[in-house]
Amino acid sequence: MSLSRQSMTLFMLAVFVLMVGVAMTYPAGARFMPLTVGIPGIGLCLLQIFLDLKRQPDGERQIDEMREAEAKAAQVVGHEVHFGHAEVIDAPADEKETIRREVIVWAYFLAFIGSILVFGFYVSIPVFLITFLKERAKASWTRAFAMGGVASILYYLVFAKGLGVTLYNGVATGWLLDRLAG
Repeated sequence: MSLSRQSMTLFMLAVFVLMVGVAMTYPAGARFMPLTVGIPGIGLCLLQIFLDLKRQPDGERQIDEMREAEAKAAQVVGHEVHFGHAEVIDAPADEKETIRREVIVWAYFLAFIGSILVFGFYVSIPVFLITFLKERAKASWTRAFAMGGVASILYYLVFAKGLGVTLYNGVATGWLLDRLAG
């Protein structure tokens, strides 16, 4: 884990905490969007910090492997052996691949925003999470549905029950709920 990655995670955590703190001073209707973005952002930053602390840094793992290889080589040749350390330089990214990835990210983003407008948060969040986890993170269907369901329940509990914020139902979902109610 690099220092820049740790720094970025801590910086983003501070931004989200500040966002939520400031949003709590707003009137109920005005705090909706900062809380919608800030609370999940805090959770994701804390999750990243936990995962980073749990994971052995790549550099330490490489050093351990290097020492192990040096010890094996020393046994073979009969004296101490030290290997040099080569820096790996990232190859320049293929421009077509970069553009393809950007198009995919924008497609996910725009589809998510469009889905929220049409179907609302409670439908869009689980569909987006399940799709993203299955397609981009290569998660199993079981894991994708489980994570999507857990995230949706947490989202509902935090915003609807905990904060009392009414989330947007979407045009189609609102129309359908109106038809079913009356």
